[in-house]
Amino acid sequence: MTGSRIARPGLDSAAPVTTIRLADLTRTGGITVGDVLNDLPSLRSSYSQANSTQFIGTSGLNFLDLRGLGVTRTLVLVNGRRHITSSEGDFLVDTNTIPTDLIDRVDIVTGGQSAVYGSDAMAGVVNFVLKRNFEGLSLNAQSGISDKGDHGTYRLSGTYGKNFADGRGNIALNLEYNQSNLVTYSDRPELTGAYTGRKQFQLVDSPALDNTIPNRTLLNNVRSFGYDNGGNFIAYNGAGIGACDAASVAAGCLANGYPRVFGFNPNGALYEYNYGTDFRPAGSNNNNGGDGGILNDRGTLQPSLKRYVANLLGHFDVSDAFKPFIEAKFVRVESFNQGTPTFAQGGEQGTVAVTDDEGNVIGRRAAAGGFSRQSIGIPVAFDNAYLQPGDAATIRSLLPAGADFFRLNRNNNDFGTRDEYDRRDTYRIVGGVEGTFNTDWKYDVSVNYGEFRTRSTFFNNRINQNFYNAVDAVRNPAGQIVCRINQTAVTDPNCVPLNVLGDGAPSQAALNYINTNSRRTGKATEFDVTANVVGDSSQLFELPGGPVQFALGGEYRRETASYSYDDLVKSGATFLNAIPDFNPPSFAVKEAYGEINLPLLKNMRFAEELSANAAVRVADYKGSAGTVWTWNAGALYAPVRDIKFRVSYAKAVRAPTLSDLYSSASQNFDLLDDPCDVNFIGTGRSTRAANCAAAGVPAGFINNAARGGSTEFLSGGNPNLDAETSRSWTYGVVFQPSFLPGLAITADYYDIKISNVIAAVGAQTILDACYDAASLDNQFCGLINPRQANGEFAQSALLQSTVNFAALRAKGVDVDVSYNRRVFGEDKLALRFIGTWVRDRTDYPYLDNPTQKERVKGELGDPVYSFNASADYTHGPVTLGYQLRYIGRQSITDWESQHDTNGVPALDPYYADRVYYPSVVYHALRASVDVDKRFTFYGGVDNLTDKKPPYGLLGNGDDAIYDNVGRFMYVGATVKL
Repeated sequence: MTGSRIARPGLDSAAPVTTIRLADLTRTGGITVGDVLNDLPSLRSSYSQANSTQFIGTSGLNFLDLRGLGVTRTLVLVNGRRHITSSEGDFLVDTNTIPTDLIDRVDIVTGGQSAVYGSDAMAGVVNFVLKRNFEGLSLNAQSGISDKGDHGTYRLSGTYGKNFADGRGNIALNLEYNQSNLVTYSDRPELTGAYTGRKQFQLVDSPALDNTIPNRTLLNNVRSFGYDNGGNFIAYNGAGIGACDAASVAAGCLANGYPRVFGFNPNGALYEYNYGTDFRPAGSNNNNGGDGGILNDRGTLQPSLKRYVANLLGHFDVSDAFKPFIEAKFVRVESFNQGTPTFAQGGEQGTVAVTDDEGNVIGRRAAAGGFSRQSIGIPVAFDNAYLQPGDAATIRSLLPAGADFFRLNRNNNDFGTRDEYDRRDTYRIVGGVEGTFNTDWKYDVSVNYGEFRTRSTFFNNRINQNFYNAVDAVRNPAGQIVCRINQTAVTDPNCVPLNVLGDGAPSQAALNYINTNSRRTGKATEFDVTANVVGDSSQLFELPGGPVQFALGGEYRRETASYSYDDLVKSGATFLNAIPDFNPPSFAVKEAYGEINLPLLKNMRFAEELSANAAVRVADYKGSAGTVWTWNAGALYAPVRDIKFRVSYAKAVRAPTLSDLYSSASQNFDLLDDPCDVNFIGTGRSTRAANCAAAGVPAGFINNAARGGSTEFLSGGNPNLDAETSRSWTYGVVFQPSFLPGLAITADYYDIKISNVIAAVGAQTILDACYDAASLDNQFCGLINPRQANGEFAQSALLQSTVNFAALRAKGVDVDVSYNRRVFGEDKLALRFIGTWVRDRTDYPYLDNPTQKERVKGELGDPVYSFNASADYTHGPVTLGYQLRYIGRQSITDWESQHDTNGVPALDPYYADRVYYPSVVYHALRASVDVDKRFTFYGGVDNLTDKKPPYGLLGNGDDAIYDNVGRFMYVGATVKL
């Protein structure tokens, strides 16, 4: 039984266990087990297929996240044993490496289980239990497609097993192939606005204004002034794309005080934008109904996935005391996703000073390259060969006198999208021996080795210097268009001029010069040795409820990890962030544990059963975590046969991973709100304004650079981290009424608190916490580099690092109701309801104020109420099934913004014209026909009503709790011989 090394049925466990059978995992058209499990109310869709493309190198991964406490705090096991990671430096199991057809069941245990299984089981354990003694041949084929004619899925699998030596031995081989096809933004224009403009909550009223008008309104056809596919020129003054210089160049400003915007047609001709409804006065670079960048015309809703799986299971019982066994697997997972293109925005206009070795200005020139900010606007000199003379004169007239160049803001769709291909190979072999001795005591010893290798390719990664060389195109004395560096003498014969004025203008030769395909390789290994003994005291003594049961064991585990990018990426020469090699020392731990179950009473009046259990584990970690102890205890009481009450308490730990400890400081970018910006200075704590003033930020400050583009910062690990700790309580009741056979009801209350949390403090959190603290004398401000003289962020703005801080809290109630019964003679009815009510889900992210709360409950991805319900009815060879999935309403922004929370008034009560994303219900139908004992045909429809993510969400980020494929149909067949 999962949750204990001592075998007991799940309903007789002191810790709550939710069991999902293979039939439950395959009752929809989904072919990835992880996505099916993520639809359970207790799991958060932190790493589903849809949102796996959020980060570099994670496309196609499926990790599990119990209670939304983080994927690193959910321990995933196979047959109760560790499994090799699919993320170098972390201990995260990709469920795509689990053989679907060999799954017997999946047990999900809530609460800390470190005393039983070791580190990482803070939120709980998910254990995949595989079949044993498979006999015969089973084949399965399935295919599906959306009602839009895309996202085709295919599944082929076969399992062959054979008993031999009079049933003492068994060997089974399983082969699987899965494929699901790519779905891009342009495949769902009604969802993404790929051709017409985005649907989103648009800032329409400045938050700086003290009024009761909602700051944001849900609008369709939103576009961005900041940049578009053909490139644009904004007559800004250099401080940021939203500021114009009315004093010296009045012609560059509109009547609303914001700069004029000009685009380039595909033929390279300049035109002034249709401004539509201009939202720049409200603090946004967007418009409604005008020209500009859509920005949702490229991107991925669902990556493509190919999965090749081979598993071998075998055992041979030499005797009851000596039963060797083996588990071996190879899994290859390939994933591809369409990324967004490179882009360019902002930067200084006009001219750049040229100095001699002593720093004296000896001239001025157009800036053509060498920028550390990859996304800065493209400098186009006025003698650029592709710039029409009249357009050059127009632009020059809108810049200060003496300007030599202008900045082109551009979304480089025609350079090719930054697509990503990932190939992950997983090898794992478990060899061991188990048996029985001392009549009924059992032992097992196993050696588990796993190896993970990954190779990623990042397409169309821009080589920055080549790009700036190519874009600076001029005519040579012969009138030919060449790169400026080759105008008088050929400096780089490979340089091909690049036309960036107008969508679709670059030549393929120029693209070949500026782009490269970058690569990353990685490797992780795991070596794990375990030994366990399980027995009881029946030969010596018994308690009134029976013999005392016990388990003892030990474990040694060693993990290694490394990855590296190619030399160009490491040097920072490409658009991809500069990423150094990761090659940390190994992770190692030695552990010993003991577990006991005391059956105190049994079959007595008002004590049908009373038992208590406890477990303890000591672990000695290499490195800063050192030696830690964990333990748990629980009790089960059944006053009568029909009802049981259970309680458990656990102290658990999570040791820092290699990534937590040793990740090298690497370059990063994000869109950050400056707390001292006039738009945000009034939306924080009462101390924010005073702290901004103390930091030297002037009143009414506008951080145009932060508003207009991404901000650079560094992120890295911390070798001085301690282990996380947690404590968890669960209280529950199990009701199996004898007067209604087939009904089982469990209701369990959980309360999990994680302390000393290991987390990378987000860049936005660092900024907010610095200026919202009592004073600037706090650890968060220490992570922020001094601002520039004009008040804008330094380059890099701050250091984002992992630290041990504060706590996470989760409380709620899980309900599991099942009813299985024969009706109307031999017909079968199977009903099940699995639901969760979240009472509390709170983060405490403030290092210097650990009691300050941030509510997560009810925010996007964390609904208060959610449940799944299913019904299957079997009449003869036909089974009809229905499944319902309910997701409760969720806040459209941080809970604290629009709600009074923890005694603090709403920070931004007029954030938008709506408060919640509405509740959503998904329906699915399935039917199967058993033609005979060997052949079964089935088919179904998922998301029957074609429900889309609400209010402009795309379902590929924190909103991956919603389906973004739409109505999906599938058919399949199984053969058992």
